[in-house]
Amino acid sequence: MKLRYPAIFLFTVLLASCIKNDIPYPVVVPHILTMDVTGSESVSIDQTNYIVSIVLDESVDLKKVQINSYTIDLEEDEVKFSDDIVGTHNLSEPMEVTLSTYQNYLWTISATRPIDRTFTVSGQIGATVWDDVNRRAFAYVSQTTALSQIVVTDLKLGPKDLSTYTPSKDKLAAGYDFSSGGVDVTVKSFDEEEVWSLFVEQTDILVSLSDPNVWTTEVYLTGNGVAGHDMGFYFRKYGDSGWTVISGDDLTLSGGQFTAHIEDLEASTEYEYYAFCDADDNNSLAETEMTDVETFTTDAARQFPNKSFEYFSLVTGQSYYKWYDPSSSVEEAQDIWWASGNGEGPDGVNGTATLGIVLTYPDGDEKMDGNYSVRCESKDFVGILACGNIFIGRFHSVVGTTGGSVDYGRPWDTRPKAMRFWVKYESGKVDLIGKQPVGSNVQLGDNDRCQIAVSIGNWDYRQMGGNATSPVYVNTAEGIYYTFDSPGVIAYAEKIYDQSTDGWEQVTIELTYKSLTELPSHIIVTCASSYLGDYLTGSSESTLWVDNFELLY
Repeated sequence: MKLRYPAIFLFTVLLASCIKNDIPYPVVVPHILTMDVTGSESVSIDQTNYIVSIVLDESVDLKKVQINSYTIDLEEDEVKFSDDIVGTHNLSEPMEVTLSTYQNYLWTISATRPIDRTFTVSGQIGATVWDDVNRRAFAYVSQTTALSQIVVTDLKLGPKDLSTYTPSKDKLAAGYDFSSGGVDVTVKSFDEEEVWSLFVEQTDILVSLSDPNVWTTEVYLTGNGVAGHDMGFYFRKYGDSGWTVISGDDLTLSGGQFTAHIEDLEASTEYEYYAFCDADDNNSLAETEMTDVETFTTDAARQFPNKSFEYFSLVTGQSYYKWYDPSSSVEEAQDIWWASGNGEGPDGVNGTATLGIVLTYPDGDEKMDGNYSVRCESKDFVGILACGNIFIGRFHSVVGTTGGSVDYGRPWDTRPKAMRFWVKYESGKVDLIGKQPVGSNVQLGDNDRCQIAVSIGNWDYRQMGGNATSPVYVNTAEGIYYTFDSPGVIAYAEKIYDQSTDGWEQVTIELTYKSLTELPSHIIVTCASSYLGDYLTGSSESTLWVDNFELLY
């Protein structure tokens, strides 16, 4: 699903001029918006660098990838393709397709097929170590384990139910000699063969700790012990007298690796823990093995600066506002965090307000926390829809007569579970239709919609087109958008209203995490009074108010 992140649309009066026969061709950039691929787990489209990245289920043959359909932001007769996109393709290597308008644009379509591999042995200590580049895997056992008779308890090196192994999995499970070093296993699937080298090595470290995955009110602890033994953790707040034991069904096991997910912790608090591995009935461990005590500190329950929009100031020499106040005695109010398409004029970047189009205001009459809220309005400017917004980042520039560019995001390092805020929406009837995305069928007279969205990620500004502070660049005139499928997204949530609210209401939206281990570098929040404002489609009568954004951990 494509996000309708707020874009700024405006008009200017075009001056008539003499037409010369050396007028340059217009710049028309074709963008692939969506792509349907059989067996795909995800399709990410980088519209800045013209790259389509497909992640396939492991059951799909990379040499026979079926692309069923795609959509672009232009009419089909406006674009020429160097090759057919729809069809069956060999994507074991990237496929290049040139989309031509008045200029040529080279798009790259690539596919990956991640394999969920496993290799575990009886009495294994800790997790298997994988060297995917050199196709090697290492399992560890105690010094007393005979390497000449290793029982492989689980093995999967290729697509499930589609791979054959030499030597067979049954032979490896019956006890195999690993004493001479690596055992080469040939895996065949889709008429292709790979050779993996499996190693079993002895170690005298019977229990150890991996780095904890620390959040604000929870933690994932990971230890490494001897498979088949009673393993777990002792855990407590630093300085407390008693320990809590975490073992048995409270653990997730993978070979000799064990993980505990501990919740309901306190933010910005130090805890201590250690791992243990007990002797078993056969006394293969003489006594309980324990690690040293380690500590970690939970993340802060960080909140947005100026989260209730109490701090703003007049743009120098103008009658509209920017959402920071350099003269404030409150430190968090002195620098820009929230921005709008109005821009900051002589104090920053010119936006629509420079042209007399002000769409976003502080509102002292309608508010739910403090003295002010933000009011975003959609308006009709000579038959063109302009959409009000407020967002984390900075307006970049006015583009042409109907577009704008924005740099989204601000530095961030915590992982919230949800976002709560106050919202009021007056949905007008759609009275202006410009373009519409593929699949949309908005009609005159329909209810307009608004959108409030949040996402965290580890975006690389060099890939996303922005800058180190606000890394995600969007340019509506050139069809460069940001979506939840864009590279770098770790978690996201959104709320869309398709009708007016009954006054103010408080809303909580829970973030969906794509990864529980990646750490964010930035956060984005956007609010738009017309969901399809970036397509010049919506109601000139819609108004959105928002107040008091809170992150919940």
